Amino acid sequence: MRSILGEGVDSFSSKFIAGAFGGTVGTILNTPFDVVKTRIQNNSLGMTTFGRTPWTISALSHVLREEGVFALYKGFVPKVFRLGPGGGILLVVFDTMINIFTKFELV
Repeated sequence: MRSILGEGVDSFSSKFIAGAFGGTVGTILNTPFDVVKTRIQNNSLGMTTFGRTPWTISALSHVLREEGVFALYKGFVPKVFRLGPGGGILLVVFDTMINIFTKFELV
């Protein structure tokens, strides 16, 4: 199999880079929803400034309107440092296990 990163790049590193890229993109897309979810969960009274029934989209638009885009990405840097490489490790381990299972005809 030919690597998209070019000749001479082994399969391990190309899979790790692809998984890390996927983990980073997933983190970029997920962080605003995670911030809103955490804000809704941290409210002890069950009611928030988002309204009586805090739905994700209404809470997302409220935070965006009141605090701006950067508020939706609070905690992004530590999260991407954890989940980016985590995606790379996940892909390498998954592919290795599938290869082992296939080799010993366990799948």
